[in-house]
Amino acid sequence: MPSEEQLEALRTQLWNAGIIGSLRGTLVGLVSGLYLNYKYNKGPNVRFFSTPYKFLYLISWNVAGIIFTTDIAKTKLRHQIAIEDEIKRDTYLQQELAQARR
Repeated sequence: MPSEEQLEALRTQLWNAGIIGSLRGTLVGLVSGLYLNYKYNKGPNVRFFSTPYKFLYLISWNVAGIIFTTDIAKTKLRHQIAIEDEIKRDTYLQQELAQARR
């Protein structure tokens, strides 16, 4: 079980990943939204480019960015914790073997 300091560090890393994901999602939403607005805001499609739809599009990209980056961060953290546990287990076994040989 990780200590409180390790849990706080993991929590901080997840918050940072969420903030980065939010920024990336906003950037993708803005750039793709501007492109779609430029390309398709003509004729019968004008009704889909009202302000509420634009905000919903931006918010959906924001949520997608947060979800993807936090999932990637969770995977990396799980891998990091598994490696740390394996190192602890190996050192413990080496100490036990060294004591058994004495």
